[in-house]
Amino acid sequence: MNDMWLRERERRQAIGQLADMQPGDRSARPILKHLDDLERLDRETALGACQLDFTKLAELPREPHPIGCWIVRDRDIPQPWMTRFAIALGPAGRVSEGLYWHDWIDFLQTWKRELAHLEQHRMAIDDE
Repeated sequence: MNDMWLRERERRQAIGQLADMQPGDRSARPILKHLDDLERLDRETALGACQLDFTKLAELPREPHPIGCWIVRDRDIPQPWMTRFAIALGPAGRVSEGLYWHDWIDFLQTWKRELAHLEQHRMAIDDE
């Protein structure tokens, strides 16, 4: 596994752990510290250079697939988003040409909610 895969898998696991906790839960502190460490590492050793916001990521080119749905081609999804999506969804959400567009959009919406939940945790810790 490459560094990006490992880092993003750690991030996904930490975000998943936070999902079961209420903001202000003291047991979230080590998880938040780990996420802070990952973000620091991202700044020091970036593994992907994507500067697109959620709106631009949702507007990536899509195309119809013969099975009757829309797809986003792998080559059109920048890193680290491609790796994040692959870790979150696994191999089930794709055809050989790319990823199901509706899964991509669901992933982005979920990521935004997870970031908002993470921010609530950080604010609750700061308020103590």
